[in-house]
Amino acid sequence: MAINWRKAAKVGTSIFDQAWLSGISLLISLVFVRELEKEEFGLYVLLFNTALFFQGISGALLSAPYTTIYPRQPESSRNTVVAIYTHGTVIFSIFAALFSLVGYFAYSAFFHDSLMTLATGLGFCACIFGSILKDNIRVFHYSQNNPSSALKSNVFYGILLVISIFLMIHFRAVSAASVLALIGIASAVVSLPQLMQSTIFDGIKHGRSRQSEIEKLLIHEFWACGRWAVLGSFVTLLTSNTYPYLAAISFSKSEVADISVARLLSTPIALVGAAWFNLMRPRLSQWASARQYEQLDSTVKKSVAAATLLSISMGATVYFFDDFIRMLFGTKYSNLSTLTLLWTAQAGLAFIKGIYAATLMTGDAGFKDLSRIGVITLAATVVVMLIASAMPHSGSIVLALALLEIIQIVLIRRKRYRMQLQR
Repeated sequence: MAINWRKAAKVGTSIFDQAWLSGISLLISLVFVRELEKEEFGLYVLLFNTALFFQGISGALLSAPYTTIYPRQPESSRNTVVAIYTHGTVIFSIFAALFSLVGYFAYSAFFHDSLMTLATGLGFCACIFGSILKDNIRVFHYSQNNPSSALKSNVFYGILLVISIFLMIHFRAVSAASVLALIGIASAVVSLPQLMQSTIFDGIKHGRSRQSEIEKLLIHEFWACGRWAVLGSFVTLLTSNTYPYLAAISFSKSEVADISVARLLSTPIALVGAAWFNLMRPRLSQWASARQYEQLDSTVKKSVAAATLLSISMGATVYFFDDFIRMLFGTKYSNLSTLTLLWTAQAGLAFIKGIYAATLMTGDAGFKDLSRIGVITLAATVVVMLIASAMPHSGSIVLALALLEIIQIVLIRRKRYRMQLQR
């Protein structure tokens, strides 16, 4: 059978793109592990996870509807879809940054946390603004089936960030405030000029001047999909990114650091999962729109099998080479093998859940199904997390997260089975 080298190149580019971004995140984490005390690293994790929350909301309101609506529109309407997406990205990123800044200062004033300085708050605000822009521009490139453009942008972003971090290390200026600010500034520097590129800028200009009626209808479609996806995004935050907050409340910022460092070694699974979602999510929508269901189902089965094999391999590596943890992170993080194994299981389950969830996102009804699943998961999260936070060991939180992924997989598979029957 002949190999489709162009397709293989795009898959490789997508994986390398995600690997590059994950490598940058790993580098930042390693710098914190080596340069800072656990308390400040814990603060960074708490703030960065809040930034991820706003990215998730942006993805739900803008990116998820965009990747569903764009492939099924005729060529004459696609510029308008791009216009709504890019214009909405800028507006939402500004709103999210300002809202988060107000929330940060309100929290700081109420709890009088000495680590929560003005500089850290401004860095936090910049991080949210820039990260949303960068993430959504990346989705745009993938929707155009152009992962190489996304990779070029992220390489430029990574180079800016790495050079800045090494300068901070040299001048002993590493802090949560400086790294958060650098992430935001580097993201904005890379992303904002792309909003003025001809393709995107023309989309905004033409969409607003010539197709106002079509634009109104498309905005309604964005909202019809996005309002259901928001709850799913919120549930994803609870099931994947609440662990720092629970650890901070139930234990300490030091425990936040332990749990976060243990999660780093499950990065390869998250990396491949994100690359798969970026590349295959638009294709699943295209196949569903063209009623190529056999191709869609075959891809999902193979993807789940690959995710399972990857997770088992990573778990075995961690189990048999646990001394690597001490070598990589130092003696103060040497007793993390159990936490790392739990995170490996959770990451693998999250990957599989993402594959099945992507199949529901191929139609408007699927977004509603995911929203209903979100309500059930939200109720389960409250119960499971209350039990986990009452346990004496922080590993109970990660175990609870893995259990929530299993619950979601079961619920999503049921909805997917009904979708297949309706065909």
